[in-house]
Amino acid sequence: MNSRYIFGIRSGIHIISLDITAAHLRRACRVVSGVAERGGLILFVGTRKGQDRAVVKAANMAGGCHLFERWTPGSITNGHQILGRCRMRVVDEFDRPIPGYENELLERPSLKPDLVVCLNPLENWVMLHECGLHGVPTVGIIDTDANPTWVTYPIPANDDSLRCVQLIAGVLGKAGEEGQKRRRARAEKGDVTYQPVEFELKKAEENDVKTGGDEEAIHHAGGSG
Repeated sequence: MNSRYIFGIRSGIHIISLDITAAHLRRACRVVSGVAERGGLILFVGTRKGQDRAVVKAANMAGGCHLFERWTPGSITNGHQILGRCRMRVVDEFDRPIPGYENELLERPSLKPDLVVCLNPLENWVMLHECGLHGVPTVGIIDTDANPTWVTYPIPANDDSLRCVQLIAGVLGKAGEEGQKRRRARAEKGDVTYQPVEFELKKAEENDVKTGGDEEAIHHAGGSG
């Protein structure tokens, strides 16, 4: 399945074509940049020894989150139970924290990532499977011993090389940073890519009032008999 990525074999070692790696990396950069530009949440994952610094740096550049320890199964499927105590905050279109919404956040379910970037898919197939079940797109470094169908956007490369992984993580983090810059530049012109928090909370309150009114009508109808 990975034969189309292989340039040749030398001393029994498969060599991945750099042209193919570059093409897939450019595509992944467009995806990361686009998600960041739309204010999406990007999760960078790398759980092998030595990958933690690359993961944290890329996430900071892209304004996302990072994970360099073992993935907890069910973090997406049962996120409210597993991640219920994780701290969330409300920010404006310029990523500045907005105080006063702490109580509302306590009742909201944990957020799902809009994109997951995985530097070592072989050790994180459970997470990738969970992302697939919930429609979360994924970017992953795929070596010759990994299945490219595990991720949405594979990047053929040597995941055993820490320098290679650091380079790819840095390029993807830079793409996310560029997307964030474009989003903030558009926000300065009044072009916001998502609904303001005031609108979302007002809509949620209206839905709660409507639901409560429907339940009260049902209760009175049941009691009148």
